[in-house]
Amino acid sequence: MLFGRERHNPRVLKPQRMSYSDLHYILRLSRGDLSLRPIFIVASVELGNTTTKAILTATDLKSGKTYVLNKTVKMTREAKAQEGVFCQTVHAVELSERSIAELVCHTLEECARSVGISVADIHFVVRSTGVTACFSTVKEVEGVIQALAKGCMLAGVPPRKMISPMTIENIPAELRAFSRMDKTYFDGAVAGNIPPSGEPIVGNEMEGELVTAGLKEAAKWVGVDYRNPVLSLDFGTTLAGRITDDELPYAHVIGSFCGLAGAIPDALVSKVVDENFPTMLDFQRKAGGAGARFGRRRVKEKVVKEYVEEIFNHLVVEKVKGRTRMGGVPVNIDAARKNNVVLIGVDAGVNRSELPKIAEIGEEIARSEGIHCLNAVADELSACLVERLVEIAMEEGLLMRNTKIGITGRAGITGRKPFLTLEKLSALFGRKMDDEVVFADDGLARGAAVLGRCMHQFGTPENPIGGVQGGGCVMGKRLKLQRKEK
Repeated sequence: MLFGRERHNPRVLKPQRMSYSDLHYILRLSRGDLSLRPIFIVASVELGNTTTKAILTATDLKSGKTYVLNKTVKMTREAKAQEGVFCQTVHAVELSERSIAELVCHTLEECARSVGISVADIHFVVRSTGVTACFSTVKEVEGVIQALAKGCMLAGVPPRKMISPMTIENIPAELRAFSRMDKTYFDGAVAGNIPPSGEPIVGNEMEGELVTAGLKEAAKWVGVDYRNPVLSLDFGTTLAGRITDDELPYAHVIGSFCGLAGAIPDALVSKVVDENFPTMLDFQRKAGGAGARFGRRRVKEKVVKEYVEEIFNHLVVEKVKGRTRMGGVPVNIDAARKNNVVLIGVDAGVNRSELPKIAEIGEEIARSEGIHCLNAVADELSACLVERLVEIAMEEGLLMRNTKIGITGRAGITGRKPFLTLEKLSALFGRKMDDEVVFADDGLARGAAVLGRCMHQFGTPENPIGGVQGGGCVMGKRLKLQRKEK
């Protein structure tokens, strides 16, 4: 038995995937309508530092709930290029426009085929990337964006399905009745949040926007009113997330997260996994057998906490002030200051300089305590990072009395992390936080579905995502604001 007292009941959303035909049948049966098909299919194509994903979601435009149809995951290292290299991942995998495009194309095609639809059946595609460690020039950023678009087009996605529709006629005929584009327009606000203006504050700005929106939708499934004000954290390989206020009709971003997340446990296991560009995912797959055999062995709480404390000696978790990069991710302090946004980041030394030291600690843990101890250390480390990030947000005065917290990403929701996180946050706030924290898989993909809905003006006034906790639909306030701005 691992240490810790599981007194908490985390609100974790890990949806069951289903085929499009099954979903259509279920919705049709529940309504008794054999003709209506208000299902909006969105593909989220994500080029990450560790994995590249195509995730298909289907949103019921009557209820506003989003279903995950299928997820196809490839290791980004499969796109390692021999020529034409213009960028690299946090794990130093070199990429070219062609290698990215080909991996994206194959991933999207496989995802659609596996769920029983064709790429042509997809209504909208949202592209995003967490590969920002190399972004030092506009050319590199443009290259990744072009490569993602090229990969989608190779799979058969027309450019019009990757941009916001300009008129109601640009929306598929069977879905036009659910759009409010005749009354309102897409003004850049996503799920009730208006993004910072001007230059991007962090290199992975879009990830922070999408995961915040995705967590708002995910919370509907677990019975939490996760509307503004919120604090969202995405623990992918890199860290993303936002803190919002409770302004109406749109909340403002008052805090932003950046730097490293999953790259830290990746480094922890890098010397005990026999793989090029090793990650925690490889450890769980290849060392999973050993982990399963020893998983019931007692892990001493004191030993785990000592190792986590040692790892923290090599980490920097702080309000970002005088840096241009945090964990390799570009940050723009001037843009943050102009928008009154507090940047909070995580790094290992200076731009990942201490990751090799963390790798040595992982090797020592495996040798001294056994390979099974690494998972326990990774779980405790993640919970401690969440605790410290939230604590800094409190110290900076960014949290309101009803700010809800949402966590997504492989390094934030797997294993016993939700239980440990709730234990630490409950101690930090002085109250049980089970009903105030949401854990969700595929937060970014759900956010892509929400972004697609916002661009097409597919609102659900009876079940709003925007606005504030306890409040109603803000459509009237939006219309008033848009008329004023014209």
